[in-house]
Amino acid sequence: MRDGTVVVVGAGQAGAWAARTLRSEGFRGRIMLVGDEASPPYERPPLSKEQLERIPPPPQYLISLEEFSTLNIELRRSSFCDLIDRGGSRVRLAEGDWIEYDKLILCTGGRSRLPTIPGIDAPCVHTLRTIEDSANLREAIHRGGRVLIVGGGWIGLEVAAAACAAGCHVTLVEATRRLCSRTGSAQLSEFLARLHRANGVDVRLGTGVTALEDGTQDGCRAVFSDGTVMEADVVVVGVGLVPNDRLARDAGLACDGGILVDQQCRTSDALIFAAGDVAAIRRPEQAPLRLESWQNAQDQAIAAARAALGQEINYRPLPYFWSQQYGSLVHIAGITRSDTEAVVRVVDDSRFVAVEIRADGQIESAVSVNLPREFRQLRKLVAEGTRVDVGRLRDANVPLVKAVA
Repeated sequence: MRDGTVVVVGAGQAGAWAARTLRSEGFRGRIMLVGDEASPPYERPPLSKEQLERIPPPPQYLISLEEFSTLNIELRRSSFCDLIDRGGSRVRLAEGDWIEYDKLILCTGGRSRLPTIPGIDAPCVHTLRTIEDSANLREAIHRGGRVLIVGGGWIGLEVAAAACAAGCHVTLVEATRRLCSRTGSAQLSEFLARLHRANGVDVRLGTGVTALEDGTQDGCRAVFSDGTVMEADVVVVGVGLVPNDRLARDAGLACDGGILVDQQCRTSDALIFAAGDVAAIRRPEQAPLRLESWQNAQDQAIAAARAALGQEINYRPLPYFWSQQYGSLVHIAGITRSDTEAVVRVVDDSRFVAVEIRADGQIESAVSVNLPREFRQLRKLVAEGTRVDVGRLRDANVPLVKAVA
């Protein structure tokens, strides 16, 4: 396919890369990118890092307005698609315009999950998904005071680090018994708890928030599941993401915790593709796999754009994630399992890797803390499903290349 019209709905990481890839792969037709934010597409990882500094750097745009003109990509900002007419191969925008398509790529991302507790809509409550959210949160934490983080995942931890740097008194509550329990090994969870406590964060595990009540001045009074209470000036909720699949569901597309796609990023409609946080990959005899990461949003969008143009694609992602907190660098490759005991290779208290290995000896996932060079090797071993010798892998004095079985 070289001509026609491709509409990309969602102008985040995935949407921008889908639109750019269509053009770079030789598509000569019309490309329309529809996004609900006023800003051009931008990198989202800095929102919980550099963008929370007192004087943040400029946003990192994925495609500048000048590039949109050069690439001849139509950007509809501050807009959204509210209806897909599959029979007519067209979408309706919020303004009432109907746009016909030959192929449609859905990159609608997700929204912050909010617990169903009294007071969750209080003015002092913040979530973090957009550049506007980041600006509002930056202003709040740099006023100082008491910050309550609800959720011990990556967003919560990175915001906690930023709030500490801003001079706030930070309390973080996590309902489960360890931090990052869905995506990190037990060893990583323990390290993160030590790291944050050493930097002054009051980390409370096995504790949730049951209500947010009116507090002093503009803050609120948090009631915890253990019966204790806390006055907070700022509350940041980071308890996960809800995929924005309502548009797809209303159109009759198959969904299960996201928009279901195959290895070609194709939905249950042959003309419609999906990528990024909203896309859930079908897997034989396993639950669909939906990944929430910068890397997958980019890679899957590239795959979806190529597939929409008729190229043969077999998208098999290797989950990858990174985070930086208080100068410590964490990398993860593969899918970690909370019920699997990892093989730990320790250099010292602040440098180690934790590797999960299948019964046949193949590496399934790897977590690295402050060992970026070793992680580059481990990521390759995870991607290739390499078998390793556990004893040599555990010994930090043995080079990783010699741990291969």
